[in-house]
Amino acid sequence: MNTLNIAVWTVGEHARRNILPAINKSESVNLIGMFTRNIDVLTSQSKQYDCHAYNNSDELLADSNVQVVYISSPNAMHYEQVKQCLLSNKHVIIEKSALSSLEETQEIVDLAKSKDLVIMEAFMFLYHRQFSDLKELIESEKYGKMLFMEASFGFPHLSKDDIRYSKELAGGALNDAGAYTICAILDLLGLDSELVFSNLNTEDGYDVDTSGMAIIMKNDVKSVCKWAMGGSYKNEINIWCEKGYIVVDRAFSKPETFDSNIKIFNNEKMNEVINSGKDNHFINMLIELARRVDSGVCTKSMFKQSELLEDMRNK
Repeated sequence: MNTLNIAVWTVGEHARRNILPAINKSESVNLIGMFTRNIDVLTSQSKQYDCHAYNNSDELLADSNVQVVYISSPNAMHYEQVKQCLLSNKHVIIEKSALSSLEETQEIVDLAKSKDLVIMEAFMFLYHRQFSDLKELIESEKYGKMLFMEASFGFPHLSKDDIRYSKELAGGALNDAGAYTICAILDLLGLDSELVFSNLNTEDGYDVDTSGMAIIMKNDVKSVCKWAMGGSYKNEINIWCEKGYIVVDRAFSKPETFDSNIKIFNNEKMNEVINSGKDNHFINMLIELARRVDSGVCTKSMFKQSELLEDMRNK
């Protein structure tokens, strides 16, 4: 598997804290440049990572050395930027939520397929050892069949000028925290899962949805997703099986120093602890990106994710 040349388009706080350090440590990708509108950030970050500072996005897209573009901009900008990348024959990895409507997603997925390009939504938690261990545990049916699943992700309110609260930038709790919980359930249950119920709430004084819940079902397994901006911090997946209750703490977001595990209880007693240990899911995500580019894999997960989010918005 060859090392991919990658450029980052938009360098916000998340990119500076998580993405650029992961790219710098990764053997799967090589950072050759970046572009962001903040000149001070562009200058300091390109100097720190010893890469090219593009004067504008056209210059980035015109660089034939760039194979992949990592888009880390606000949600509302993704459609135009992803389209430009694909038309410039670049593979793309995009921060969640990738696109703001099912119509946009269909167009972008079709375009990527027509040009044999990979497009990937950056749900990093899927590639953490803890999540891999969880999938293996479920598939083994060691504790019997699943009865219910619950995925919860939320945090206290941030400053109102945060992009998550901007309607114009396609913010909102569903596109941010909620998207993680939906993605987890789809990955664990399968893409043929169906939405049974959903509800979005908008707190007084806000222009975007600030909390919500959804029920997703496959066969006899019911899954509840809950998310919120403005609640106490919660970040976990719980699975109730015939012979045990599985608890996954810090399921979605965790630093590489976090010593992760999975706890299994039976009749209120601790039955087993699976020590997944420390891992960097951002680096692992970049390995998966390189694998997809190398093998030409283009999954349907982005479309199904977008389809469910669209249904929830229209309820």
